[in-house]
Amino acid sequence: MLLFILSFSSFISSLYSFNYQTVEHWRYLKQDKLTHKASYFGYSLAVHRSSLLVGAPRDHSPHDIIARRGAIWTCEFHSDDHCQRIPFRRDGEANVRVGTSFDNKTDQWLGASLAANDGNIIAGAPFLKHRINDGHSLEYEIPGGALIGKYGTSLSMTDSTQIFSPSFLNWHSRNYNQEGYGEFGFQVALSKKPERIIITAPGSFYFRGGIHSIPILEKNWIDSRHPFTSPHYQWRDAGWLRYPSNYSSNEYDDWCYRGYALALGNFNNDKNQELVVSVPKLHNYRGAVEIMNSNLDERSIRTLNGTQIGEYFGASLCVIDINNDGLDDLLVGAPLYTVKKDGRIIPDAGRVVVFHQTPEHKLIQKQTIEGTREGGRLGHALANLGDIDKDGYNDVAISIPFGNKNSSNTVHIYRGSKDGLILTPTQILQQISLKGFGWALQGQFDYDNNGFLDLAISSIHSETVAIVLSRPVLRLQTKLDHSSPTIPLNCTLRSEDACFVLSICIYVNDNNYKFSKRDSLTYEIQLDKDKNQPDKRLLFRESYKPFKKRQLRLANHVCHDYSLYMKDDVSDKLKPIHIFVEYTLSSKSNPNIVPPILDPANSSFNYNIPIQKDCGSDDTCVSNLTISTTKWPDIYKVGLTKKILLGISVMNTGENAYDTKCFIQLPVGVEYVSANSSSIINLYCNLMKQSDRIVVCQLGNPLLANTNISLQIHSAVNNYSAIQADPLIFFINVTSDNPDSKILSTEIVLPIFSIPELDLIAVAKPEQIAPDTSDNVIVRYTSSSSKPNDLEIVHTYTLHNKGPSDAKLTEVKLMWPMLPLTGFNEQTPLLHGIGTPNIIRVSDPKANKDICRIYRSSAYKVPQIESPRNNQQPSFFEKFRPPLTNTLLLQESSTVDHPQESLVPLFCHGPLCKTYICSIETLPIGHSVLIQLKATLRYSYFQSKFDRSKPFIIASNASAQVRELPFNFSRTKFQQQPIIQSKVFVVISLQ
Repeated sequence: MLLFILSFSSFISSLYSFNYQTVEHWRYLKQDKLTHKASYFGYSLAVHRSSLLVGAPRDHSPHDIIARRGAIWTCEFHSDDHCQRIPFRRDGEANVRVGTSFDNKTDQWLGASLAANDGNIIAGAPFLKHRINDGHSLEYEIPGGALIGKYGTSLSMTDSTQIFSPSFLNWHSRNYNQEGYGEFGFQVALSKKPERIIITAPGSFYFRGGIHSIPILEKNWIDSRHPFTSPHYQWRDAGWLRYPSNYSSNEYDDWCYRGYALALGNFNNDKNQELVVSVPKLHNYRGAVEIMNSNLDERSIRTLNGTQIGEYFGASLCVIDINNDGLDDLLVGAPLYTVKKDGRIIPDAGRVVVFHQTPEHKLIQKQTIEGTREGGRLGHALANLGDIDKDGYNDVAISIPFGNKNSSNTVHIYRGSKDGLILTPTQILQQISLKGFGWALQGQFDYDNNGFLDLAISSIHSETVAIVLSRPVLRLQTKLDHSSPTIPLNCTLRSEDACFVLSICIYVNDNNYKFSKRDSLTYEIQLDKDKNQPDKRLLFRESYKPFKKRQLRLANHVCHDYSLYMKDDVSDKLKPIHIFVEYTLSSKSNPNIVPPILDPANSSFNYNIPIQKDCGSDDTCVSNLTISTTKWPDIYKVGLTKKILLGISVMNTGENAYDTKCFIQLPVGVEYVSANSSSIINLYCNLMKQSDRIVVCQLGNPLLANTNISLQIHSAVNNYSAIQADPLIFFINVTSDNPDSKILSTEIVLPIFSIPELDLIAVAKPEQIAPDTSDNVIVRYTSSSSKPNDLEIVHTYTLHNKGPSDAKLTEVKLMWPMLPLTGFNEQTPLLHGIGTPNIIRVSDPKANKDICRIYRSSAYKVPQIESPRNNQQPSFFEKFRPPLTNTLLLQESSTVDHPQESLVPLFCHGPLCKTYICSIETLPIGHSVLIQLKATLRYSYFQSKFDRSKPFIIASNASAQVRELPFNFSRTKFQQQPIIQSKVFVVISLQ
């Protein structure tokens, strides 16, 4: 029966690509399938000589007398013809002990495990059953078995194939507590040093599991001279070993499945291989991996433990030297591991733990790869691929064979390195249509004989094995040469000759690859790669462009020369020119030939060419920059000063300073106007892009040695209300591109003077009141009141802002006396009809934001008067006249948060006072406001009660203070503004 190899152009897609083929792939299908039941083709994989072995443990041939016996298929390399079944024993159910014991090979799962070495093949049949008749009843056991045969070139193995099962040796070794259900043959391996057969039985002794080690008697250990059909088992006397030799009575070890996975490696200082055996349900289902020598010496066991309950730690194993240190490392898969990351819980995402072997032969957990897909089971299968890209390090394949509706099955390829696995997959292979893609993996074989190792990936649910071919990896070597060590600045387009020549040579370092006309190499040279297109400094002379692309036929060696030139007025003369060469490889499609691919490590090339500099023999410029500053004016007066001049002097006492710049950061509210220099240089100063406050001045490229540059920055304040800080601070930095250069920093501090000067002028109307001596009537003032004996008194205060800045808020405090008629037991005040002060805007009569209010109303209390001496009645004016001093004004030393509360007057001396607070909003420079106080004097009462020999004075007081300025300054500063005062009198004469 034949199994043909069919080719599909899109069989496997690659999310990331390196040298595994992504266009041409092969898959193996059975030619004639007479039954619809699954054969699990691809359940196990192995390499034997120049063929791939494929296990199909439920395979059934219509010509076989045993149903679902299972089979092993062999697929020859370098051929796309067919695969064939290996004819392991085709006999029926044979007697083991006549009349009492028979083997039952139906559903024995032959091919569940595979191993091959030289011409020897071993295949496990872990569900081989025994039918036992002890005379009382018929019982079935599942001890399992292994078929061992020698495979030559004729595919005829019937006579040389033998069955081995531990229960065949000992009739009483059956039931759960011994080998009766051991599933012997679950995993098999062939050890080279020493030459032994390793077979696991994870179901023996209540599924605690066991390991069997059987020696190989001679090189041709399976032939007609050494059959081991029942009852002749020469191995038993030749060193058959078993671990554990004795089982404890600890029931917690039951169902731990020792021998679930098996691998071989060297983990000590001898040359013999050790056994690596997994126990996935040990330690309360956390799992473990045991390492022991081939003699199964319990004293040699080392254990690696899992960490999570139910993760199935050790479900897959892979021994590989990852970092090429000559020591075997170990990868352990835990496909049921639950990942907890970024607040998410991903059940059955899986993980692979990487253990590195130290020179002291200790296994250290160094890396972990965790799955990201729920139910994906990363680490279900692992494979040592060998060095697939020939970089000197072995590579690894890790499968994620299960997916969900939002994802497909994938196989991840990881490259080795001197530091371990590169944890980012180099390549991700996926097959959307194959369910369970990645069930089994097999590497380290060259299917198409192109010198590069290939990969086999199985999907048992689709009855498919895919062969992923590796593309030849070509490594390029690039050599650049130029006509002079540095690029001369005078090598411009105006130069007559080719003053700078660049030579490029490309070598292909693969003598085994046969170059074809189908293969072409394209390279592109980019000059000054780090610069944007307008800033490129070096160009090709023939095209006036900074790039060159060229295509050529792939060969071992090729060289080309190119003439280059420098652009005029190059600004960056210090940084070298970055030459970048990038390669692309293309091949015409051919379904029978795998095209080559470039090694990503050298698919591009970088090179730097320095520019000629006048900096001595070492070509390194060491500058020595210093900076000094001046300013005008020394104090910025708001409203009076507009221009601000900054003087900056930069001196270089060292070697040339390349691309020297001066940065000036202006404070908020200050605008840049212009710049000039007294030095003989071309000074360029401009505002930095996307900034209206940073001025950049080019001081020289280079700023020559022993050079001093002085510049003057002109700035202005066009809107002083935009100023946000006092003082104004100008930050200055001087930089150079020289490698040793440090940033020079300084600042210019300009204090602000912003106190406006106020005038407060008072006028009384009338200024004096005097009666007519003939009839005792007032002659200097005519009353407008409805009562002829009442006189109107008006006090007017004029508040004027003399500058130099506006006043945002000004407060005026007015105190108006309440003169009671005292001494005569009368409670009626002399002044009445006192109203709220009236505010009149002289320059802006429509302004209506100004308000006045009573701060503290005066109580009409009669002060207590002491008895006069010598029975002389003191005058009211003498006794209670308030002193015309600051006592009624705000104390300058008081400091409170609210300006109105800060204006509480002292208790009036003498008559009680009526106090008003007036708030004046925004008083610009040169503007004035009038504040009028009005009251009515009861002159007739006043005239009849007081001594006419002395004049009487009615006085009001006013004080003004700027409370806020139109700036974003701290308010605490404006509470120190000066207070101005004014008074006005009305003199009343009673004679």
